[in-house]
Amino acid sequence: MAVALDLRDDPNLIHPRTKHDVAYRLSRAGLAVAYGQSVEYLGPIVSNVTLSNDRERIYVTYTAVSEISLRSTDGFEVCCRGERCATKDNDWEPLTISGKTGLTITLTIRNICARRSIYGFRYLWRETPCPFKQAPIYSFTDANLPSPPYLKVF
Repeated sequence: MAVALDLRDDPNLIHPRTKHDVAYRLSRAGLAVAYGQSVEYLGPIVSNVTLSNDRERIYVTYTAVSEISLRSTDGFEVCCRGERCATKDNDWEPLTISGKTGLTITLTIRNICARRSIYGFRYLWRETPCPFKQAPIYSFTDANLPSPPYLKVF
């Protein structure tokens, strides 16, 4: 499988016209999975999401890559309205990246959810598909491998 959410290049269509990017990502996965070659074939994968004790920061740690590259600070959202978050997209509040250390990014909660009970955190849920090659997080060593969407319910 390959992530293609960042390959939309036509605002009226969802199907990517640039087939070579999809083929590249699929071929890397094939080399690694089917043939056991040591090639990077995944973008950054979320390995851990932690909410700070004061409920003002979320720490997201990635794996599957040696370093992450940030192209944007957008695409992250948090919800503090309990079970309503499961069905109401408008209840999710935007977050931006406030820091990066190694494979961990820090998101600061500066909206109505600050210091409240957090229901969930998500990445690229509303922006899927995103503009052409403009996902917020990619592998640093292979700039053609984005991080896939992610949802965490606390």
